[in-house]
Amino acid sequence: MNLLDKNWSGLLIFTALAIFSCEDPSEVGLGLDPDGVNSGVYYEEIPLSAQNVFIDSLRTSGSSRFLVGSTVDPVFGTTSSMGLTRLSISSGVQSLPYRLDTVSTDPLVVDTIRASYVVDSAVLRLAYDYVNTNEKPVLDQTIRVQEVDDQLFSGVYYLHNFETPVLPVEEGNEFPFIPRLDSLHWVPSSFDTVKFYLNDSWKDRLFDIARQPNRSAILRDEFKGLALSGGVDNKAIVGFLASQSELKIHYHIMADTTYADSLSVSYSLSAASAKYNKISTDRTGSVIGNVIGENLQNFDTGDGYVYLQAASGIYPKIDMQPFLDFLDRPGNELIQINNLEFEISAVYQDTILNQSISSARMMFIGEQGQINIAGLQSQGVYNTGVLSDVGYLSAAQQFMEMSIDTTATKMTGVATLFGQSVENEYIKDLEYLVLMPSNLSNANRTVIPADSIKMKIFFSNPN
Repeated sequence: MNLLDKNWSGLLIFTALAIFSCEDPSEVGLGLDPDGVNSGVYYEEIPLSAQNVFIDSLRTSGSSRFLVGSTVDPVFGTTSSMGLTRLSISSGVQSLPYRLDTVSTDPLVVDTIRASYVVDSAVLRLAYDYVNTNEKPVLDQTIRVQEVDDQLFSGVYYLHNFETPVLPVEEGNEFPFIPRLDSLHWVPSSFDTVKFYLNDSWKDRLFDIARQPNRSAILRDEFKGLALSGGVDNKAIVGFLASQSELKIHYHIMADTTYADSLSVSYSLSAASAKYNKISTDRTGSVIGNVIGENLQNFDTGDGYVYLQAASGIYPKIDMQPFLDFLDRPGNELIQINNLEFEISAVYQDTILNQSISSARMMFIGEQGQINIAGLQSQGVYNTGVLSDVGYLSAAQQFMEMSIDTTATKMTGVATLFGQSVENEYIKDLEYLVLMPSNLSNANRTVIPADSIKMKIFFSNPN
């Protein structure tokens, strides 16, 4: 595109020195303050237009949370989710002992007393740290525990609309649940727990599986997994932490009296890595429902906003043509981009029950319209998404994170080497970027004025 192609390696060295001499690695080049521009350095602010786009293929396998329940939103519609996972177990039950009992001493008669198992309960302990709802107060929710009726595989990518059959909920495996809102905090590491006692059929079956030497194969091929779903009247989506949840079978051993008490065997809901969230949205009567098109089609709500909610598959699609026109403008053939920053304003209305998106990334769109999420398509540095400057320098897939400034209600992200990579055609065929949340394991939403998306560029021009 211009003569900087010949100087790219030198420019990288210059930029690397700039990065590692700053206190903050994101502070590359000049600060974006138009009033502080020195001689020979120019400032350009480029508005970027955006529309909504519907994308029906969100990867939810490997998520840290099981999203369970439904939430009703006037913009997005009714979004429902169930979490599915394969169980795993690392150890079996304690072996049965036997002992000799002296029936009489004259004559000597000895009898063998054999012990037996007594299964006490199957307790599903779920840790939750997240609730999304528009209903206040949060009323009774229903949690259903069901058996998965098809095999779940580790190491594959499950999309949120993938259909895995589950068996009907059995009597005794449907539970009322009201989240304790006083236990929900903004601190990421905090969570609360709830316990559900499963029915006798599950209790006995899971205990029997734990006794088998081939229990791992049984959990893969026969008892194929557990599904957590919500009731039809649920008005909240609850996030259960997979790594902090477990299914524990309590039992004891009896001989003529209790031989061993307070024993248990635990099933993990996360160790198998075969899990995902199945999510669907009914848009009837919603703002988006009146205008949304088919998968990958742009649409406009006509209200001056673009919307972002990964759970319902709605994202802002940003047109990058104004930036390309800036690079091709007569007189800009030899420019050097010193600093480039994305800025997006947001309508920030954050509560503990209806959180806004705190951080977002910009992803490229592939030739067929796919979003290049890591694992679905190539993981090359130049064809996945907008990386941080350190990400380009280290050739690692470290995305530019656009974090929300709650005071200014703006998301910003420095992308200087991204701009230089486009300028020098290391990134080719760039037309659009899609704004996606950094964390996909929630139902958070953000509203963005469509005319608030911009690029702010400081550049040098020898012409």
